[in-house]
Amino acid sequence: MVAALVLVSALTAACGQKIEGTAVADPNGLMSTSSGKPTPSTDNPLASAPPSDAPKMEQKLCKLLTFDDLPFKSQDVNATNPSSATNINADFDQSCRWTYDLLQPQTKVGVQLYYRKTRSLAVKDPTGTYTVAGRQVLYQQADDQSCVLSMDYADGHVGIGVIDNSKLYGPQCEVGKHVAEVIIGREPKTLS
Repeated sequence: MVAALVLVSALTAACGQKIEGTAVADPNGLMSTSSGKPTPSTDNPLASAPPSDAPKMEQKLCKLLTFDDLPFKSQDVNATNPSSATNINADFDQSCRWTYDLLQPQTKVGVQLYYRKTRSLAVKDPTGTYTVAGRQVLYQQADDQSCVLSMDYADGHVGIGVIDNSKLYGPQCEVGKHVAEVIIGREPKTLS
């Protein structure tokens, strides 16, 4: 999968910096960078390795979602190589990813979750909002392959990234809304 589009200003940090990164909701596209420059693109942003830094806190958010909660395995043998990773981005207090490789079309699909306790994490210039269990969830259809969503959650803020250019699961933001519904239904009082 070639990252041909650029996702700019998807989420903002508390300092108000623009967020820049590569297409398909690359985890680097959902964070602030110290230099403010775009993060280098990879051919497959979902396959990036976890950071070498130790997690800032226990990855409790990542235990709230499972492969069974995601629509991807509905493709049966077309969806292969389920993979998950935690602490995928050291800029966040907690972060994780779930992916599948699809055989037809040959691509990788997935969901990413990000949590910050004290620094803001919100979609900038949302293209819409959902109300889920009485809570406002902002979203931005970043491009035709990805959607980013954000909401206040537990004792902080959560970002959701959905990456799917297969067109097999419906709109990416609807998949993100479903993920928000699942984790709101399992919301603890605190994640820190």
